[in-house]
Amino acid sequence: MTCENARPLVTAYVDGELDMVNSLAVEEHLSGCPACARARDAQRELRSALAGGGLRYTAPADLRRKVRAIAPEPRRAWFSPWLGKAWLAPAFAALIVVAGAVWLRPQPERVLGAEITAAHVRSLQAAHLLDVPSSDRHTVKPWFAGKLDFSPAVPDLGDKGFPLSGGRLDYIQGRSVAVLVYLRNKHVINVFVWPGSSSSGELATNGYNVVHWSHGGMTYWAVSDLNETELKEFSKLLE
Repeated sequence: MTCENARPLVTAYVDGELDMVNSLAVEEHLSGCPACARARDAQRELRSALAGGGLRYTAPADLRRKVRAIAPEPRRAWFSPWLGKAWLAPAFAALIVVAGAVWLRPQPERVLGAEITAAHVRSLQAAHLLDVPSSDRHTVKPWFAGKLDFSPAVPDLGDKGFPLSGGRLDYIQGRSVAVLVYLRNKHVINVFVWPGSSSSGELATNGYNVVHWSHGGMTYWAVSDLNETELKEFSKLLE
C-alpha cells in the first residue's frame, strides 16, 4: 500500500471502521512510513481533544461585563437572559463538540469510496485483476456460482465500446463481493457488486472516478481512471 492509498483510510482506521483486510494493510504501511504515522497520531490527538473536557472556558466576570456593555442591544436581546444561567454552558460546549465531530468525521459514502478505490489500485499493482479471464459472459457468470451467496448479472457491452475482460472475487466492508472487469481502450474499469441498495452518486478519490448506483436488488460501484463522462456513460449502459 502506498501513501496515496493509505492517507484516505487513516481516519477510518483510527475510528475502527475498516475491515480486517484494509486495517492490516494500513497497519503494515504505517509501520514503515513516518509521514503517514504522524498523520495517524495527529488524528488520534484530535479525537482525544474532542472527547476531552478541556474545550470549556469560563470568561472572567470583568470581561463578561465589558462584552455586555459594548454589545449592540438588538443583537443580544434574544440571548442575554440566558447568559446568566450557568447550567447552559456545558450544553453549549457539548453542542460545539458534537458539531465539530460530525463535520470532521468522513461521510460513509466517501469512506466506502476510498476502500473500493484502494481495492481497485491493489488489483492493478498485485497482478490480481482477474480470477476468471474471459470476454464471454457465459463463462464469467457461472464462475461465481458456489463462491458467493448471490449471482451477479454480467452484461456484454463489447458492442458499446466496453468489452468484458473477466471477473474476480474481492472483500469489501466485511463481505465477499463480485467484481466485473471491463475495458475502455487501455483503461480498466472495476465494477464491485453485492446485494443491497444505496443512493446513486459520483465522487473522485485519489485521482480515480467512482460512480455508484443500485439496480435489481444489487449495489454497484464502478471505479476507474477513465474520465468522468465516459464512466457515467458506462454506468448507464450497465444499468
